Amino acid sequence: MIKDEYSPYKVVHHPERLAQLRHGEQINPVQVHLVPSNRCNQSCTFCAYRMPEYSSSQNFDSRDIMSGPKLMEILDSCKALGVRAVQYTGGGEPLTHPDIAEAFRRTLDLGLDLALVSNGMALTDELIDLLTDVAWVRVSVDCGNPATYSLIRRVKSQVFTRVTENVGKLARRKKGTTLGIGFVVNAENHREIYDACRLFKDLGVDNFRISAAFTPSGVGYFDSFFQSARDLAQRAKEEFEDANFTVFNLFGDRIADLFHGDQDYDYCPMKEFVPYIGADLGVYTCCMLAYNDNGYIGSLKDKSFEELWNSKEKREFYQGHSPRTLCRIPCMFEKKNRFIHYCIKDDPRHINYI
Repeated sequence: MIKDEYSPYKVVHHPERLAQLRHGEQINPVQVHLVPSNRCNQSCTFCAYRMPEYSSSQNFDSRDIMSGPKLMEILDSCKALGVRAVQYTGGGEPLTHPDIAEAFRRTLDLGLDLALVSNGMALTDELIDLLTDVAWVRVSVDCGNPATYSLIRRVKSQVFTRVTENVGKLARRKKGTTLGIGFVVNAENHREIYDACRLFKDLGVDNFRISAAFTPSGVGYFDSFFQSARDLAQRAKEEFEDANFTVFNLFGDRIADLFHGDQDYDYCPMKEFVPYIGADLGVYTCCMLAYNDNGYIGSLKDKSFEELWNSKEKREFYQGHSPRTLCRIPCMFEKKNRFIHYCIKDDPRHINYI
């Protein structure tokens, strides 16, 4: 059974936008991936943005950070465009932005759903209080002990204790927030999938998400440990999942994404549903083509997000953007794109044979 949080079928709850696409219209986003800062308080060995030759590192500058006023203006534009949700993510670590607490408050005051992907290192009591009743928070930990944490995130081992304490504190205080842990499998951490899952279940989180590192080496990177990682992920799901705790074992899905990475269609609807706003004030199609010329829609340096989205520049970019020629990379939206393609077909066959 597919749990709600990571269901690939959520688009069916936005029939008005599907109808627009079916009629050849461009739509306003449902969600925005918002990167307030490319600066980070850690230095992960598998960070795609800092990995040479990876698609989203082409024009990435780790010094970029939005001004506070620009960040608030973007949120106001999201509201004006009818955006429903904002996901604060990286880039860098969102909590390094000096105005992040104000941005969270503005997001909630505007009636927008709020989600956060963070390493959890800078979760202060003030931020935890702000995050007790938001849509969801996912803390990226990716290991099960201080030594591995220090190795793969290149920080002192004591930081692992600080992060786990912060996670436990948010787990105890949260009201409506869904709290999850992210575990991106790589060569250094794959043996700890099971132990990490048990640790964070005991801390009171709601879910544990197992994924796979995207690297320039592609699927071949996993050759020496694929079987072991797959078995540990499956064991963690079988033994720890219950009515109050979900294990999202996406490891196989991500490996499949890496294996294929070869788009054979000319239209990507996900870039309209979920665009990416980088800390460089560039607007991009998605996280895979963030900071990449092939995904660059336009800049917010001299205009608002609302102005860019409604501009001729953006419309022409979308009309000319073909994944068949401009992507050709592993894409975590591949299955969602194919599902949306089916939803907006003019002549789907045998629809009454459900």
